[in-house]
Amino acid sequence: MQKNIFWDFDGTLFDTYPIMVDSFADALEAMNIDEMEIDKYDILLTMRQHSLGTALQKFAAEFSINKEELSVIYHKFEKEDIVNAKPFLNVDKVLKMVADQGGKNYLLTHRDNFALNLLQDFNLRHFFADIITKNQAFKRKPDPEALNYLIQKHNISRSDAMMIGDRKLDIDAAHNASIEGCLFDNNNIIESNGNPEIEINNYYDFLQKYFK
Repeated sequence: MQKNIFWDFDGTLFDTYPIMVDSFADALEAMNIDEMEIDKYDILLTMRQHSLGTALQKFAAEFSINKEELSVIYHKFEKEDIVNAKPFLNVDKVLKMVADQGGKNYLLTHRDNFALNLLQDFNLRHFFADIITKNQAFKRKPDPEALNYLIQKHNISRSDAMMIGDRKLDIDAAHNASIEGCLFDNNNIIESNGNPEIEINNYYDFLQKYFK
């Protein structure tokens, strides 16, 4: 088992996508899109298989609405609702197991310090040796800049490191940093094409397979 684990936040540590999708649908309704025209599963697919930015561009074009206005309204709703996000089942056990076996956990998130507040709320903050947020302004994944920074800062052997994320770009970032990637796909909607070294859809399986 790799000694050092780099974690994504949204959809990996915390189950935030249901909240994000609902906020996106609420934003569309606020821009006078009929609820019957909104496909939440399509929104989820677009966010998970691509990005929020892609979702904003796609649905703004589909409904002939202003993308920037949609983004502002979405983030307003999301900021109000994301406080209700919870960590995935058993993720705390994986974090603890890494630490118990002499490894370290690191977090890379494009959120601001709000992510740290959620970690604190669920007593997970102490599991992380270092955290990168949007405040450091590193290039977005799949660029490996943030990963490389942490690897060099903490003198981590790349052969002892793994990135866990819920999207293909997380795996691409891992490979761009010459470390292994684990795809956490709780919805089973990512076509990985065998790209990640490990694929899981729950953390119980991860515990059983990689900590035995």
